[in-house]
Amino acid sequence: MTTQQININNAKDWYVCGLVVQGNPDKMLVIQQAISTMPNTEVPALDEQKGKMVVVMQSHDQNLLLEQIESVKEINGVITVSLVYHQQDEEK
Repeated sequence: MTTQQININNAKDWYVCGLVVQGNPDKMLVIQQAISTMPNTEVPALDEQKGKMVVVMQSHDQNLLLEQIESVKEINGVITVSLVYHQQDEEK
């Protein structure tokens, strides 16, 4: 079990973000592959022709989540990254 898994299993707080990523249509599969390697991240919808995808990211650490969102912006071929959903569950 990795440290990341231990932190997730014992997490008291949990954050979920929904993003729309717009990119060069010719690079969408490469962008999707790069995003899919990020922990707790998935691409549930992709339209290569329009150059758009939906990305869902989750984390126990909001700073880690923000870093991952910023790293998506740096992927070759990405034009814009828009945050369209955010949920924060905190143990009280």
